[in-house]
Parts: sequence; structure tokens; C-alpha cells
Amino acid sequence: MKQSFQPDKKSHTRNLALLVLLSALGGLTSLLVGYAGRAVSSFGILPLVFPQLLTGFHVIWLTIAFALVRAHGSATFVGALKGLIETVFSSHLGPLAFLVSLTQGLTVDLVFIVLKKPRPLTISLASGLSAVCSLVIVQFLFWPVTPLAIILLAYATAFFSASGLSNYLTKRVMQALPSSSQFKKL
Repeated sequence: MKQSFQPDKKSHTRNLALLVLLSALGGLTSLLVGYAGRAVSSFGILPLVFPQLLTGFHVIWLTIAFALVRAHGSATFVGALKGLIETVFSSHLGPLAFLVSLTQGLTVDLVFIVLKKPRPLTISLASGLSAVCSLVIVQFLFWPVTPLAIILLAYATAFFSASGLSNYLTKRVMQALPSSSQFKKL
């Protein structure tokens, strides 16, 4: 007979603290990556594409949150709080950072709702789609007259950057946990 895990108050508190910590780390990282992306874009031939190489750093916190907590809504919570932190601390996107991060979290949660478990392929797909969805928002507000080829190249760069980096780092975090950890392995 398979026993089901019944979370207690201690595990709820631990999970909430973990989600808040990941949100803070994600907000700080996104602030730094956002400004680094701006700096990189000023030197490149394709200024809208090069910053997308760093997109994976925006979404890794969302996939790590779901992989550790395994609760639907955890990535959305981290995305919302991460976006709030970015907004408060003057993100390069301004108040739009909240909407972008919330969209990233919702996308990750939706992919995990549909595909169930955080396996490497699921994590890659969730993070890649998350990066592309956030880029759609940015594109419509900031790049309305950009050539289609440049936009498609930016989408592809964001997807592959996020899916590769997020998959790798989420897997490494899960492997680094001690075997006695209460968190499930991938």
C-alpha cells in the first residue's frame, strides 16, 4: 500500500520560506541580468537578440521552485513576488517587470499542470515557453516595428537559452540536495 505524504505546518512554513527565498534571489538576479542585457545590447550587431542569451537566468528560479516544492502555483507565486521585488528596486522594465515575471510563473505552472512531473524535458519546455511568453509582452510594448526575422531570432534565442540553462541548473540543484532531504529527486 502506497502512503501519501501529508504535509504538516512545519513543511508548509518551510515551503513558504523557500519560495520567498527563491523569489528574492530571482528578483536580485533579474535586476542584474536585465541591466547586463542592456549593456550587452549596446555593443551587439543585433541589440534585441543578444540580451536573450541571458534569459535563462530570469526563469531558473521558477523551475527550481516547482521542482523543490512540487505544488501547483509555486512558480506563479515566485514569479509574482520576484516581479514585485524587481519593480520596487527599479528594474530596467519598470512596473512592467511585475507583469513579465507573473507571466513567466504562470507559464511554468501551466506546463507542469499539463505535463505533470518536473522531468528534464518538461523543465526545458516550461522554461523555454516561459521566456518566450515574457518576450511577447516586451515585444508588443517596446519593439512594435521590428522586422519579423529579428523577432523570431530573439524568440529562438530566448527559448534555447532558458531551456538549456534552467534545465541544467535545476537538475544540479536537485542533485546537490542531500539524500536525506525531504525534497524529491528529479
